[in-house]
Amino acid sequence: MKNIQRNVLLAPYTTFKIGGLAKFFAVVKNEEELKEVCLWAKGENVPIFILGGGSNVLFSDNGFNGLVVKILNSEFLVHNSEIYADAGLLLANLLVEAVKLGLTGFEWAIGIPGTVGGAVCGNTGAFGEDVSGCVHGVRVFNCADSSISDFNKDQCDFYYRGSIFHNNSNLIILGAEFIFKEGDGEIIRKKIKENAKQRMESFKPNYNCAGCFFKNIEWKKKGINKDYLLKNFPELKQFADKPKISVGFLIDHMGLKNKRIGDAIVSNDHAGFILNLGNAKAEHVMMLVSMIKQRVYNKYGFSLEEETRLIGF
Repeated sequence: MKNIQRNVLLAPYTTFKIGGLAKFFAVVKNEEELKEVCLWAKGENVPIFILGGGSNVLFSDNGFNGLVVKILNSEFLVHNSEIYADAGLLLANLLVEAVKLGLTGFEWAIGIPGTVGGAVCGNTGAFGEDVSGCVHGVRVFNCADSSISDFNKDQCDFYYRGSIFHNNSNLIILGAEFIFKEGDGEIIRKKIKENAKQRMESFKPNYNCAGCFFKNIEWKKKGINKDYLLKNFPELKQFADKPKISVGFLIDHMGLKNKRIGDAIVSNDHAGFILNLGNAKAEHVMMLVSMIKQRVYNKYGFSLEEETRLIGF
């Protein structure tokens, strides 16, 4: 196929700027092109990974022994307080459109990189809100039988930083319908400004970073004994009335800010972020991740779970 490339370096396509070669790589702009490359991959018996804006992902130094598909569809349709957005539309552009229309419910997305498809797949969120709060439905291409269907919100099985699409490579997001509420433009802009300021305090846009590397710890998570943890670790009492323990706090509390292996380093601004100072390898990042997870487990007795998707490991 003329649009299937071979041995494409993945690092430039990610916000981490890390990653080896994709054995096969394709850029698609519409449903027909997506169907074509999926049929090709099925015939060749190679796995597929859908790449959005390149955030929240870490590719192995060995790359990906399959087909990486980058979706570039980026149209949107507006109907009253509803916006249907293609999977390839940047979240920033969706936010701009919502603000123009005086729609509220998406202010939390300011400063979050990535695309609509990636955000829906990973149920991206910030400031206590997430995509599932405003998604009404998702248009889906199924690689298994080349069918297209519309999933309602319940069928998406959203959970904290995940969805049905997260672990099913056959289900590819084509676009999503968002329902917002009409709001006051001045209040919306004020909230965005406040969120942007708070985000800038913990994350600088010029960093090479995938985003928050670990999921925060939900008190309701299986294996978490809240009473035991609050009794034995007074530093956790500040999270007693919140749904989650901040992993950034845990890493910071253990003195791991600025911990560095190669060019991979724990951010000094927010310990939940791991940065690439320029020439970090995935190996360096994973060594740092392993060390952090071991330290946290040794002290608190629970395991951290990656929010960043690890591909090719």
